[in-house]
Amino acid sequence: MRVLIAIILCCLCISDHPVLGQNARGPIGNEQVNISPFSFGIHALGGYNLHTASFTGFKGIPSCCPEYSQATNLGSSIGLSGSYALNQHLGFALRATFNGLGGDFSSDEIQYVMSQSGFATITHDLETSLGIAALEPQATLTFGRASLSGGLWIVMPLSMRFSQRESIFPGTFDGLNRIRNELSGDIPFTPSMIFGVSAGMSYAFPLNRTNNLRVAPEIRGFALLQELSESTSWKAIGIRAGLSLLWSDVEIIPPPPPPPPIIAPLPDLLTTMSVKVQSGLSVDSVVLTERIDRVIQPILPYVFFDEESSEIPIRYQLLNEQQSTQFNEQALMPLDMLGRYHHVLNLAGLRLRNDPSLTITIIGNSAGAGKERRNTGLAFKRAEKIALYLRTIWNIDSSRLIIKAKGIPDNPSNNAYPEGIAENRRVELLFSNPEIFEVLTIMDSVLSVQPEEVTVHGNMISGTMVDRWRLSMMTDTNYLHESLGLHDTFIISSLHIDPSILGKHKDSLRFRYNVVDTLGRSHTSSIAIPIHYQYIFADKTINYSGTDRIKRYSLILFDFDAATLDDRNMRVIDAIKSTNGIQITSILGATDPFGDQERNAKLALERAGVVGTILNVDPLIVKGNSTYQGTSNALPEGRFYNRTVIIEAKEQ
Repeated sequence: MRVLIAIILCCLCISDHPVLGQNARGPIGNEQVNISPFSFGIHALGGYNLHTASFTGFKGIPSCCPEYSQATNLGSSIGLSGSYALNQHLGFALRATFNGLGGDFSSDEIQYVMSQSGFATITHDLETSLGIAALEPQATLTFGRASLSGGLWIVMPLSMRFSQRESIFPGTFDGLNRIRNELSGDIPFTPSMIFGVSAGMSYAFPLNRTNNLRVAPEIRGFALLQELSESTSWKAIGIRAGLSLLWSDVEIIPPPPPPPPIIAPLPDLLTTMSVKVQSGLSVDSVVLTERIDRVIQPILPYVFFDEESSEIPIRYQLLNEQQSTQFNEQALMPLDMLGRYHHVLNLAGLRLRNDPSLTITIIGNSAGAGKERRNTGLAFKRAEKIALYLRTIWNIDSSRLIIKAKGIPDNPSNNAYPEGIAENRRVELLFSNPEIFEVLTIMDSVLSVQPEEVTVHGNMISGTMVDRWRLSMMTDTNYLHESLGLHDTFIISSLHIDPSILGKHKDSLRFRYNVVDTLGRSHTSSIAIPIHYQYIFADKTINYSGTDRIKRYSLILFDFDAATLDDRNMRVIDAIKSTNGIQITSILGATDPFGDQERNAKLALERAGVVGTILNVDPLIVKGNSTYQGTSNALPEGRFYNRTVIIEAKEQ
């Protein structure tokens, strides 16, 4: 209680400093400020707890203490507050706080201990942890920045815990233990509500020019008027110091406006715009070009293996499962013939995935000579490795994959040469519909635009200051770009033109530059640039000789030392025969350079001759090349692609 009296005396000694407070009016500069009488705040305080008591222990809890009389501990309070000012001096307030009100009791007694035949000190320790919520209805008295408050302290216990123990020194209680009655738990018989009184003082410092945000150092004290446990004589008082942050709503009344000035007539708002390329020339038209590229090549349905190996060589392009879902033939357009061939397993997987009715026979072969002579076990492993890739990566059901193994291919190359042995180490892919895996045709479309980028110059040539501007680029049907800005009287903006959004027929590229000045007036400059569309078809099988278009057919493949036309090659020749408007100008039979040169020269001419006979051409245009190198002869697949017939025809 003496602490509370001291707090009140200190508050009364604080000098009064005039400041705009709650429910106050006053000028700030040329403005009138009205502060609301309601204030709201948060506070955080820390301090000291003092417990006065006279009890031996809690009811129902074993204890041998003669008396607990006094305890101290540090405590804290946090919470919210609200107040209402009746006038500049009187008001009401309500505080809601959470408080830590614990205290640690300790009592010593000296007793004669028979087991030790002497005296010993018995220490009784009782630690309490009290978490309480409190409501504080208060009356306030304010003088300038200083405030006094006092009122009830209504406590609602939330967590009331204790921990006790009794220890002896020297000696033991029972010949074994130095500690007894070591217990903890909830404090029994705590009331549901406890009443007390509280009082405090504070001094507010404004944090802004309108004084509606304030920080207030404060000191508060409280005292409980009831026992903390109904079975004990135990009360507590405390003192706290800390800070409160207070806020009040504020109304700022601006001064009356000055008389309007005499405004001279303003010039009209006008803008200009130009569209140029990087060189500074104006853009009169935009050219949209669509280029269609086509490439055609025969598919070699073989996969070649290294000696005594069933692993697919690294030159073959193998995908993971995710990559297989994104694979398309258009991605092979930039590659050369062998580069596209090395995707042969992916081409097979794609066709099997797209047509569930297809099956494939996978025939594994060994070289038939040397270390692999008649090794059908190795041949089967090679075929099984191909089937495993199609099953796991392309998700082809096993029932559609027929695996066979042979000691040597049905149409083997010459094992007298290392190149022939390498060509026989292969897996052959035979589809149930052979035509689907004979020719690879890739069509790829690429759009481009000229110019790709333009620079737009926008300028306000008369008017007041610019408030905002908007630059737009669009076609007749699509919105391409929009940029916004503030206050710029002159802009330069580089814009990229996306060809995929431009229209191919009777479209135009439109630019709009809109300016709004500080008076709210708007002006728009517009430019429409026509789009010219052109289509280019680039067939990589067609060359030009002067004004003539020469189409080149290179789709016929022969096995080693063969010049007979199988069903696959006959389908290619039939397609050429049925093409109208062409004149065959050249038929060239080809072989790779390995083996007997005289035999190769004769074989190349035989291949060209059998094709020329079916096409009924002049024998003078039938020729042979025994060292042909359309692709690299270093690889087995390159040599197979060089065993071909190239037909050239002029389009009429």
